[in-house]
Amino acid sequence: MEMIETDTTHGNNNRYLFVCIGHDNFGIPIDAVKEVIEYTDTTMVPMCSTVIKGVINVRGSVIPVLDIQNRLSLKKNLNYNRYSCIVLYEFIDDVIGETVTLGMLVNSVVSIEYITHEHLESSPSFGSNIPRQYVWKMAKIHNRLTTLLDMSRVLDINEINALLKTSQDKFFVNYCKS
Repeated sequence: MEMIETDTTHGNNNRYLFVCIGHDNFGIPIDAVKEVIEYTDTTMVPMCSTVIKGVINVRGSVIPVLDIQNRLSLKKNLNYNRYSCIVLYEFIDDVIGETVTLGMLVNSVVSIEYITHEHLESSPSFGSNIPRQYVWKMAKIHNRLTTLLDMSRVLDINEINALLKTSQDKFFVNYCKS
Protein backbone atom coordinates (compact mmCIF):
# COMPACT_ATOMS: atom_id res chain seq x y z
CA MET A 1 0.00 0.00 0.00
CA GLU A 2 1.43 3.35 -1.04
CA MET A 3 1.20 6.11 1.55
CA ILE A 4 0.43 9.50 0.08
CA GLU A 5 0.66 12.92 1.78
CA THR A 6 -2.43 14.33 3.37
CA ASP A 7 -4.51 17.33 2.40
CA THR A 8 -7.69 18.75 3.91
CA THR A 9 -9.90 19.09 0.85
CA HIS A 10 -12.70 16.76 1.99
CA GLY A 11 -13.57 16.57 5.67
CA ASN A 12 -11.12 16.53 8.53
CA ASN A 13 -9.24 13.54 7.26
CA ASN A 14 -8.04 12.51 3.80
CA ARG A 15 -7.62 8.84 4.43
CA TYR A 16 -10.01 6.70 2.45
CA LEU A 17 -11.09 3.15 2.98
CA PHE A 18 -11.13 1.49 -0.43
CA VAL A 19 -13.72 -1.25 -0.67
CA CYS A 20 -14.91 -3.57 -3.39
CA ILE A 21 -18.62 -3.19 -4.06
CA GLY A 22 -19.87 -5.51 -6.76
CA HIS A 23 -17.17 -5.65 -9.41
CA ASP A 24 -15.69 -2.18 -8.73
CA ASN A 25 -13.59 -0.43 -6.09
CA PHE A 26 -14.84 2.68 -4.31
CA GLY A 27 -13.33 5.02 -1.74
CA ILE A 28 -15.15 6.17 1.38
CA PRO A 29 -13.81 8.75 3.86
CA ILE A 30 -12.38 6.85 6.79
CA ASP A 31 -12.98 9.63 9.34
CA ALA A 32 -16.55 8.42 9.95
CA VAL A 33 -15.81 4.69 9.75
CA LYS A 34 -16.45 3.40 13.24
CA GLU A 35 -15.20 -0.12 12.55
CA VAL A 36 -15.12 -2.91 9.99
CA ILE A 37 -16.58 -6.21 11.14
CA GLU A 38 -16.75 -9.68 9.69
CA TYR A 39 -19.77 -10.41 7.53
CA THR A 40 -22.53 -11.98 9.57
CA ASP A 41 -26.06 -12.95 8.70
CA THR A 42 -28.53 -10.16 9.19
CA THR A 43 -32.01 -10.40 10.66
CA MET A 44 -34.46 -9.58 7.91
CA VAL A 45 -36.83 -6.69 8.51
CA PRO A 46 -40.27 -7.37 7.01
CA MET A 47 -41.49 -5.14 4.19
CA CYS A 48 -38.11 -3.48 3.59
CA SER A 49 -36.71 -2.44 0.25
CA THR A 50 -33.79 -4.40 -1.18
CA VAL A 51 -31.51 -1.55 -0.07
CA ILE A 52 -31.90 -2.65 3.55
CA LYS A 53 -30.33 -6.08 3.99
CA GLY A 54 -31.53 -6.34 7.60
CA VAL A 55 -30.25 -5.54 11.07
CA ILE A 56 -27.43 -6.84 13.26
CA ASN A 57 -26.69 -6.59 16.95
CA VAL A 58 -23.31 -5.01 17.70
CA ARG A 59 -22.53 -4.98 21.42
CA GLY A 60 -26.17 -4.41 22.36
CA SER A 61 -27.01 -1.88 19.62
CA VAL A 62 -29.29 -2.77 16.73
CA ILE A 63 -27.65 -1.52 13.53
CA PRO A 64 -29.44 -1.40 10.15
CA VAL A 65 -27.30 -2.86 7.37
CA LEU A 66 -27.54 -1.49 3.84
CA ASP A 67 -26.81 -3.58 0.77
CA ILE A 68 -24.59 -1.01 -0.94
CA GLN A 69 -24.71 -2.88 -4.27
CA ASN A 70 -28.46 -2.25 -4.36
CA ARG A 71 -28.13 1.29 -2.98
CA LEU A 72 -25.73 2.22 -5.77
CA SER A 73 -28.04 0.55 -8.32
CA LEU A 74 -25.27 -1.71 -9.60
CA LYS A 75 -26.58 -3.79 -12.47
CA LYS A 76 -24.38 -6.85 -11.88
CA ASN A 77 -24.50 -7.86 -8.24
CA LEU A 78 -21.75 -10.03 -6.84
CA ASN A 79 -22.59 -12.62 -4.19
CA TYR A 80 -21.28 -11.99 -0.69
CA ASN A 81 -18.73 -14.49 0.64
CA ARG A 82 -16.16 -15.04 3.38
CA TYR A 83 -14.25 -11.90 2.29
CA SER A 84 -17.32 -9.70 2.65
CA CYS A 85 -17.44 -7.19 5.52
CA ILE A 86 -19.83 -4.81 7.19
CA VAL A 87 -18.44 -1.28 7.45
CA LEU A 88 -20.00 0.56 10.40
CA TYR A 89 -20.31 4.20 9.39
CA GLU A 90 -21.19 6.93 11.89
CA PHE A 91 -22.66 10.32 11.04
CA ILE A 92 -24.94 12.99 12.48
CA ASP A 93 -28.50 12.99 11.22
CA ASP A 94 -29.36 16.68 10.88
CA VAL A 95 -33.11 16.02 11.17
CA ILE A 96 -32.96 14.42 14.62
CA GLY A 97 -29.63 15.95 15.64
CA GLU A 98 -28.21 12.62 16.80
CA THR A 99 -25.34 10.37 15.84
CA VAL A 100 -26.51 7.46 13.69
CA THR A 101 -24.59 4.29 12.88
CA LEU A 102 -25.39 2.33 9.74
CA GLY A 103 -23.76 -0.82 8.46
CA MET A 104 -22.76 -1.07 4.82
CA LEU A 105 -22.34 -4.53 3.37
CA VAL A 106 -19.35 -4.57 0.99
CA ASN A 107 -17.75 -7.43 -0.93
CA SER A 108 -14.30 -6.82 0.54
CA VAL A 109 -11.95 -4.24 1.98
CA VAL A 110 -9.09 -3.40 -0.38
CA SER A 111 -6.85 -0.83 1.34
CA ILE A 112 -6.54 2.44 3.19
CA GLU A 113 -5.03 5.27 1.16
CA TYR A 114 -4.13 8.91 1.73
CA ILE A 115 -5.60 11.16 -0.95
CA THR A 116 -4.18 14.58 -1.78
CA HIS A 117 -5.62 17.30 -3.96
CA GLU A 118 -3.24 16.19 -6.72
CA HIS A 119 -4.93 12.77 -6.83
CA LEU A 120 -8.41 14.20 -7.29
CA GLU A 121 -10.16 14.57 -10.60
CA SER A 122 -13.66 15.78 -11.38
CA SER A 123 -16.31 13.14 -11.67
CA PRO A 124 -17.44 12.43 -15.22
CA SER A 125 -20.81 13.78 -16.31
CA PHE A 126 -21.62 10.42 -17.90
CA GLY A 127 -20.27 6.90 -18.19
CA SER A 128 -20.33 6.02 -14.50
CA ASN A 129 -21.90 2.73 -13.50
CA ILE A 130 -23.59 4.33 -10.46
CA PRO A 131 -25.97 7.30 -10.25
CA ARG A 132 -24.01 10.55 -10.47
CA GLN A 133 -25.38 11.96 -7.20
CA TYR A 134 -23.39 9.31 -5.28
CA VAL A 135 -20.05 10.31 -6.82
CA TRP A 136 -17.98 12.96 -5.03
CA LYS A 137 -14.77 12.86 -7.07
CA MET A 138 -12.46 10.46 -8.85
CA ALA A 139 -9.04 9.66 -7.42
CA LYS A 140 -6.06 8.43 -9.39
CA ILE A 141 -4.33 5.88 -7.16
CA HIS A 142 -1.73 3.42 -8.45
CA ASN A 143 -2.39 4.64 -12.03
CA ARG A 144 -6.05 3.72 -11.75
CA LEU A 145 -9.12 5.94 -11.42
CA THR A 146 -11.36 5.06 -8.49
CA THR A 147 -14.68 6.62 -7.53
CA LEU A 148 -14.81 8.43 -4.18
CA LEU A 149 -18.35 8.22 -2.83
CA ASP A 150 -20.32 11.16 -1.48
CA MET A 151 -21.39 9.47 1.74
CA SER A 152 -23.90 12.18 2.67
CA ARG A 153 -25.84 11.20 -0.46
CA VAL A 154 -25.24 7.44 -0.25
CA LEU A 155 -26.46 7.37 3.37
CA ASP A 156 -29.23 9.96 2.98
CA ILE A 157 -31.66 8.77 5.66
CA ASN A 158 -34.61 10.70 4.18
CA GLU A 159 -34.13 9.07 0.77
CA ILE A 160 -33.65 5.61 2.30
CA ASN A 161 -36.81 6.07 4.39
CA ALA A 162 -38.71 7.15 1.27
CA LEU A 163 -37.57 3.96 -0.49
CA LEU A 164 -38.67 1.97 2.54
CA LYS A 165 -42.10 3.64 2.55
CA THR A 166 -42.52 3.00 -1.19
CA SER A 167 -41.69 -0.70 -0.80
CA GLN A 168 -44.10 -0.98 2.15
CA ASP A 169 -46.86 0.78 0.16
CA LYS A 170 -46.34 -1.68 -2.73
CA PHE A 171 -46.47 -4.59 -0.29
CA PHE A 172 -49.78 -3.45 1.20
CA VAL A 173 -51.32 -2.71 -2.22
CA ASN A 174 -50.36 -6.20 -3.47
CA TYR A 175 -51.50 -7.76 -0.18
CA CYS A 176 -54.91 -6.07 -0.39
CA LYS A 177 -55.37 -7.23 -4.00
CA SER A 178 -54.98 -10.89 -3.04
